[in-house]
Amino acid sequence: MSKKIGRDRTYGIYHLDLLQQIKLTEDGMPVIHPCEAMPTRLIGFNNAKTSRRIDCGVHFFIDDYQFQRVWNRPEDYTDLLARFQCMLTPDFSLYTDMPAPMLRWNCYRNRLLGAWWQAQGLQVIPTLQWSRPSSYEYCFDGLPHHSTVAVSTVGVLNDRKATRLWVRGFREALEMLEPSKVLFYGKPIPGYAPPVKCVYYNNETITKLKQIDERKES
Repeated sequence: MSKKIGRDRTYGIYHLDLLQQIKLTEDGMPVIHPCEAMPTRLIGFNNAKTSRRIDCGVHFFIDDYQFQRVWNRPEDYTDLLARFQCMLTPDFSLYTDMPAPMLRWNCYRNRLLGAWWQAQGLQVIPTLQWSRPSSYEYCFDGLPHHSTVAVSTVGVLNDRKATRLWVRGFREALEMLEPSKVLFYGKPIPGYAPPVKCVYYNNETITKLKQIDERKES
C-alpha cells in the first residue's frame, strides 16, 4: 500500500495522470489542437482572479513565479480560466542561457497544461516560444498548423541580439506552422513586417505605468 501511495504522489508531482486525456507526438510532446478564438483584449494571469471584465483572453507573459501555481495545481484554475473568452498556453521561460534539458522541460510544461485545459473544454490559443536555434527541433513540436497562435515581443526590443534571435525564430515558426493569424502582445518589431495577418495587443503593464506618470505630471 505504501508503495502505491508513493507512486501516486510521484505521478501527481509530474502530472502523469493528465497524459491520459491528451495526445502526444512521436517525441512525447503534448499536442495542442487548432483554435480560432479572437479575444477582445488580453490580461495577465496575475490579474485574472480580480478582473471585473471577462470579455478578454488570459495570457502568461509575466514572470514565471507568478504562475508556477498553475503547474503545481492545474485543476484548481480550470473554472477561473473558463470564465474568459480564451486563454493562451502558459509561457514558462525559454532563456538562451538555460541548459538544454531545462528548455525542453519548460516547453513540455507549457504544452502539457495547454493541452490538458483544451481537453477540459477551454478555448486555448497556442503560444509560440523558442530559444536559441537548436531549440527549433522541439519547441514547435505539438503545435497546430493553420491555426491562430500568440506571441510576445515584451523584453525583446531593448537588445539587438535578442531582436535578431526573435525574428529568426519567428520566421522559423511561420515556415513550419503556417499560422492563419498571429496575436501579438507588445510592440511590433521595427522594420519587420510579418507575412501573416497580425492582431496587436498593448502591454497593459506598460500602459498602466504611463497612465500613472501622466496623472503625476498633470
